[in-house]
Order: sequence, then structure tokens, then C-alpha cells
Amino acid sequence: MGYFLQVTGGCLLFAAVLFLGLRLHHVKRQVKQISGQLEHSVYHMVSVDLSDRKIVGLAANINCLIEHMQQIKAEAGKKESSLKSAIAVVSHDMKTPLTSVIGYLQLAEKSCRDKGTMENLSIALERAEYCNKLMNDFFELAVVDTDEYCVKLEPVDVSELLCEQILANYPNFEQKGITPVFRQGDQKIYAMADRQMLIRVVQNLISNSIKYSNEKVSFAINTKDDIMLTVSNPVSEQIDTEQIFDRFYQSEQSRRGDGMGLGLYICDKFIRRMGGTILAECQDGRLDIIITLEKRGSYGESKAY
Repeated sequence: MGYFLQVTGGCLLFAAVLFLGLRLHHVKRQVKQISGQLEHSVYHMVSVDLSDRKIVGLAANINCLIEHMQQIKAEAGKKESSLKSAIAVVSHDMKTPLTSVIGYLQLAEKSCRDKGTMENLSIALERAEYCNKLMNDFFELAVVDTDEYCVKLEPVDVSELLCEQILANYPNFEQKGITPVFRQGDQKIYAMADRQMLIRVVQNLISNSIKYSNEKVSFAINTKDDIMLTVSNPVSEQIDTEQIFDRFYQSEQSRRGDGMGLGLYICDKFIRRMGGTILAECQDGRLDIIITLEKRGSYGESKAY
């Protein structure tokens, strides 16, 4: 009888230990599952498949926190979108009077005969044009960050567009003593791009090369696979190519001059919106900005999105 009780007690103890072990294993597995769900995304609700009230309660508390975080994120997104929209509206509203101011200053400069007054007008005009550029940058920045700009992809002759912008900026090149080098071939080179966006990208790249170079600036187009446009100019310092496209990034040289570090950030945004890539390489005292765009489609169709 005593032996039977010992065996029965041993079996019950073994069963209890086995049950607790299995229970602990299931709890650990569920905690690991919850942890895995949170690692995948802290903004997704977690789920459990155990009936343990404490585990279910833990999951419920976690889901409450996640829901609260989702609300905070949504509200922050709305506020950021509203702020960017307000910046876009203010920038746009300021462009018209600022353009008028620039026009009046240009007229006054042309008709002025007094040397001292002319110098003051020239300085005022220069600062007004700089403010106008900042307004344009802020407007484009706000628009592209809120995805309000409708991108219209169409075949664009990159070679012709680049040549036009180089010629338009030739007086600025001459003023700095810079020689722009671009050998335009007879063949048209079409890429799928938004024409206005690509113009702004090229303008920003030319403006940067003029501002921070005193020597030859080279432009090249490669059509081996996709369309690859490279703008190359000498630099006097090592450039951080990992951060050069960050918003408000400025090199040591650009901090000593005018600018807010928005030009290349906008270039990066515009190129990516067009489905292309942009990267920078700095070696042997030269900075290369390399843009890659898709070649024209088989039927040269336009696409808007």
C-alpha cells in the first residue's frame, strides 16, 4: 500500500512538473512572439493565442500604448503637413512682391548715374535676388516634401536641356573665370523625366559649381544603359558624400558664403520623385554629382502621378 502511494505521488509530481514546464514553455514562446511582433513594427497591434489572463492583459496594455503612439504619430504628421503647406503658401505669396522689388531695383540701377548710389543699388539687388532664391527653395522644399507636386514623366532631350542651361548661365561662368566644358553631340538623348523638375535640378547643380569652383566645370552624358548625367568640378576640401544631400547640409566652404544647404537636397528629392538616382563622389580634389534617369520608353509615352 505504501509503495502504491509513493508511485502515485511520484506520478502526480511528475505530471505537475511536466504541466508547469509545458506552461512555462508556452509562456516563453508567447513572450517571444510578442517581442518579435514589436521588433517588426512598434505601430502594429500585437496578438496572443493563450488564454492566460496575465499574458492577455499584458498584450492589451501593449496595444493601448501602440494605439496611443499611432494617434501621436498621426497628429504629428498632420501638423507637419500643415506647417509645410503654410510655408509653401507664404513662400508663393512673397514671390510676387519680391519679383516686383527686383524689377524696380534693376530699372533704378540702369537709370542711375551716381556711382555711390549705383553701388548701393547693386548690393540691394544682389540681396533681393538671394532672398528670391531662398523663397524659391523653400517653396519647392515644402511642395516636394508634402508630395503635392504632380510629377509628369515624358521624353526630355537631356543634352539640349543641359546645353540651354549652360548657355543661360554663361555670363555667371565668365564672371567667375570658369570654363564650362560640354561636348554636345548631334544625336538627341531622351530620358523619362519631368521637364520642369529636371531644369531645376540642372540649375541647382550649375549654381553650386559656379559658387564653389574657380576652374573648369565639366558636364558629361553617358547613354550606355540608362541616361547618366555627371557634373564635375574641383573642390578645395574633402566633401562628406554621405551627407551632401541631407537637408541644410553645408560644407566648410559653403558656410562661409551664402546659402541654406537646400539645393542638393531638393535635387535629391526631385530625382527620386522621377524614379532616378543621384549620388556624389569626391576624390583627387574633384566632386562628381552623378544623376541616373530611365531612358525614354518604347513608345515615348508620358506618365503622370
